[in-house]
Amino acid sequence: MIDCEEHPTADASPEALSSVFATIAAVEYQALYRKYRPQRFDSIIGQSHVTDTLAREVQEGRVAHAYLFAGPRGTGKTTTARILAKALNCTNLGEDGEPCNTCTSCVSVTEGSSLDVIELDAASHNSVDDIRDIRVSVTTVASVGGAKRVFILDEAHMLSKAAGNALLKTLEEPPAHVHFVLATTEPYKLLDTIRSRSQRFDFHNVAVEVLAGYLDQISQSQGFEVEPPALTSVARHARGSVRDALSLLEQVAALGDGSVGVRGVNRALGLADSEVYADLARAVVQQDARAAIEMVAALSAEGVDLRRFVTEGIAFFRGVFLAHYAPNLAEVADEPADVLDEWTKVSKELPASDVLRAVDHLADALLRLREGREERLMVEITLLKLTRPETAGDPASMAARIDKLEQRVRRLGTAPPATTRASASAGSDAIDEDVEKAEASTPAPMSGERPLIELPDEPMPAEQKPTEPAGSDQPPAEESTLEAARQPIADLTLGQIESVWPALVAGVRDELGPRRQALFREASPGDVDGSTVTLNLPDHLSFHLEQLQADDLVKQIVEDRAAELLGGAVRIQFRSGSRAEDGEAQSEKNESSPNKHELLETPSVPTDPDALVEGLLGGQVIEEVVEDD
Repeated sequence: MIDCEEHPTADASPEALSSVFATIAAVEYQALYRKYRPQRFDSIIGQSHVTDTLAREVQEGRVAHAYLFAGPRGTGKTTTARILAKALNCTNLGEDGEPCNTCTSCVSVTEGSSLDVIELDAASHNSVDDIRDIRVSVTTVASVGGAKRVFILDEAHMLSKAAGNALLKTLEEPPAHVHFVLATTEPYKLLDTIRSRSQRFDFHNVAVEVLAGYLDQISQSQGFEVEPPALTSVARHARGSVRDALSLLEQVAALGDGSVGVRGVNRALGLADSEVYADLARAVVQQDARAAIEMVAALSAEGVDLRRFVTEGIAFFRGVFLAHYAPNLAEVADEPADVLDEWTKVSKELPASDVLRAVDHLADALLRLREGREERLMVEITLLKLTRPETAGDPASMAARIDKLEQRVRRLGTAPPATTRASASAGSDAIDEDVEKAEASTPAPMSGERPLIELPDEPMPAEQKPTEPAGSDQPPAEESTLEAARQPIADLTLGQIESVWPALVAGVRDELGPRRQALFREASPGDVDGSTVTLNLPDHLSFHLEQLQADDLVKQIVEDRAAELLGGAVRIQFRSGSRAEDGEAQSEKNESSPNKHELLETPSVPTDPDALVEGLLGGQVIEEVVEDD
């Protein structure tokens, strides 16, 4: 604050007014990333591999004529270039190659008024004429004897091809007192000839822990009241960019009136609480669709950015996936210990298949959201597919439904199945009814899980004996299931084959391979005799028929898959479709078809044009007019 009594403006002399305005300019607010811009090599965080090398080169006098600084935004490329320029012109250079920041040259570089440090933006200086001006400036001597001229070209990848070629000669052989520093976030867009003439340094994203510690120092200097988890959250969402982290810290501090908390970070970024993602994983495990839908409603009411929620959800399930397969999780993921513990805890409850399915569905939802779809609807549909796999038809959801049903079958133990289902795709209503019957026959009721996909029950052998007491010797349930699957089906019907045919064709597609699948897809159910199923092929596909009849592997694969779907062993044979036609039906068809010879021999009947006009147009002959020749 400026004391008005100490700096009166009324009836003040011009000198007094100048003093007041200078004081106001001195206390003018600066953004944190500008206020705390590093002024020494050792002040730059997370880039020691670059700063140590440059400081040593300056100290030993082995500075290259051109440098290329490449890396993500906000990692210190331009700042490092300015410090390098400051060190090259410092009159009191330290023994470690650090600038003093007190001499006239250092102060002028810090204030941006140095005549020997020219900083250009390649986005607006990307033409040949601009490069020509640079070449003219290169020939100019430094403002002070013995000083170095440093040209900093930011966003160098924006140079046009012609401008880049025009810069090559100057960049390759500049005067002894000239140094170039090219900074870019996309080095692959630069010409190869430019990259080969420069000494390249790659800047990396700053680690979360390092960035959080730096934010803590800035917060203490600013007098902010901070919560360590809030700083970690800020550092994580800055994605390694120091400038983004400081901007976000400043925004959160302004929102919280000098207080930086987790809730403030979530409000500023539109984030959901970290517990929400664990609750989502729990809903997926329990298949609780209601909890998932209520979660979306609560997030919308709190003003959470649903698109960011989906993005963070993908990152969360990625971490759970890493916890499944990476024993050295702390080395693979750059996250705090509490986050890693949460991932590990969830991975013990959520199978890896469900984790991958969650990542796929959330990624698809993110693509749809970027297309401008209705956000809440897309998120609700996605979470519904995650918690209820029966609502999705993708292979991953089908596999999840099969796994759930297999677990249910194992828990049923040795209890006899209720009925034999003929189809694996007859509908979810029939599945629920059959499974409820099976559950009713078991001594212990099942939990509240719903069956997710229908699989056929094993057929009950005719000579099956009643269930013996628990102490009797009985084969395990899985062995009984396999034994039942090897029993041939005595009362198989064509309707049962046709009902499971789509599932059968889909099930053998991958096992058959492209060539065999191309042959097999032409077949269709034709006849059933006991447990023997005859598949017909059209008459004109004799080659397909010969190949299928000669390939025993096709028969084996189809028979195994059909046994799984029907609950018993079947035998497959192929034949031409002409053999399956009924003789009487063919004779009736022949009798009903006209003979072409009879059509040709039928005498033609002359057509009356008047009658034709009357019949088609509804006309009537009023008067016949005969024209004279």
